[in-house]
Amino acid sequence: MLLPTVALANGETPVSDGLSYIISAMYGATGIAVATLSVMIVGLLCLGHFLKWSALGFTIMGISIIFGAGEIVGGIVSQIHIR
Repeated sequence: MLLPTVALANGETPVSDGLSYIISAMYGATGIAVATLSVMIVGLLCLGHFLKWSALGFTIMGISIIFGAGEIVGGIVSQIHIR
């Protein structure tokens, strides 16, 4: 007979574990270090006239969106929540 395997219905699947690891790395010390280095490198390239200053603005704006993604999604979901 075929017996069903244990269903992982509580959200603890290998995929969710992997995504949780990536999110914790992005919001943890690793993500902050990468964001700091990217702002420093792009800023130095702008000072050396290798990039336009708008690139630094876009970098900072992108980092702000990445670190604020949870709040952005939470706001959207709260606005369209169907009762």
